[in-house]
Amino acid sequence: MIVLILLLIFELYLLNRILKYFVLSPIYLYVIFSLVSLILSVGYYYYFENKFSLFNLDNVSEDAFLSAIKMYIIALISFLAGVIVYYDLLIKEQKKQYNKSYTNSLFFKYKVPNKTTIVAKSLFFLIILLFFITYGKEIFLRSEYLPETNRGLTIIIKILSFIEVIILGIIHRKHKLLSNTYFILLIIISLGTGSRSVFLFFLIYISLLFISQGNTLLNKVKFSFNIFLAFVFLAYIMQLRGLDSHGIIPYLESIASSKGEFIRSFLFNIYYSLIYGVFVTIKTIETSQLDWNIIFISINPLPGSIAGWYDYAEDMRINSYAPYSLHGRVFRTGTIFTIVYFFTTGFIFSYMEKKVRSLLNKDKRLLAFTIVLILILYIVYGFEYNMRAATRYIYYAFFIIFLAEGIKYLTFYLPKKKKHDG
Repeated sequence: MIVLILLLIFELYLLNRILKYFVLSPIYLYVIFSLVSLILSVGYYYYFENKFSLFNLDNVSEDAFLSAIKMYIIALISFLAGVIVYYDLLIKEQKKQYNKSYTNSLFFKYKVPNKTTIVAKSLFFLIILLFFITYGKEIFLRSEYLPETNRGLTIIIKILSFIEVIILGIIHRKHKLLSNTYFILLIIISLGTGSRSVFLFFLIYISLLFISQGNTLLNKVKFSFNIFLAFVFLAYIMQLRGLDSHGIIPYLESIASSKGEFIRSFLFNIYYSLIYGVFVTIKTIETSQLDWNIIFISINPLPGSIAGWYDYAEDMRINSYAPYSLHGRVFRTGTIFTIVYFFTTGFIFSYMEKKVRSLLNKDKRLLAFTIVLILILYIVYGFEYNMRAATRYIYYAFFIIFLAEGIKYLTFYLPKKKKHDG
């Protein structure tokens, strides 16, 4: 273990030498999240006496715990090895992008027409109307987590909500009260569905605010705090499906259900976001079956019905609320595949790092931010959710890049209309 820790420290030193840090670096986001999760998990296991033990998963032997931590360290070492090898293969001009800080490229002032506020208000009330048409009174209170609704309408609501969040983030600098009020109301009513897309809305909004408020220490501190809140918020959302009743009313009531135990509730959210996944991984290693077919299905980019996912889905859970984790599934295969898988992940993240920096270099900020947000979802889901659910975000990121490149190609090569003198 000591040798592995020393090797990890050495790789972190190399990373610091070859890759200039900036706040939206995919590689640094992965590494920081991993390190924080491991450090907090060790502290929690050895020094936190009144454990939460969600689903009784914290009750593990010291050997099992240390064995899992060792595999996590091997995974992170392999990830960094993939990053370093990819960097070494780059040409000199591309390496310069790795050595440059893009912090200043993140900030700019939005220029929006005055009528944008009218669009924001109109779209907001349209979304509210669609919520009531789709869910009715069940948006406030219902017995089932997923009510029977028109799937087409729910997709339209999510798309319109996504657009509304972007508009609210853009107008925030000039219309703070309107932006904040509408955003909070949108989050509350969207929360009534229990969908994890609310987390994505929160992430997009705070990112847009960060971009528009300049390269100041105060802005960076606020953004770091908001990112922390975002992960706590995600933890809160992911436990809603386990409640006895559902909808806006029981979900909001659950926040105050601690009856004065606010600090413990707050610590629980940190536990759920950053520590719980380690114990899910331990249970996955202990109880999951080693089946290479499941591994191939999990990394198959085809829809689940075609890939054969639903033939195995019911058997890939600890219980009805806790699926096997990506890390546990990979660790279950042994050290060799763990090294290969996370080396490849490091290689892919290094490619994504290059694309993000290249896009920022060309002032294509929105596309760069979109890729980073998708990769953040991979990082979070990978620590406590199933392998297929996490891996698909890698494919989403590649699809966004492919789509952007396709549009760029068509724009460049399609014949342009000739201007005629009138």
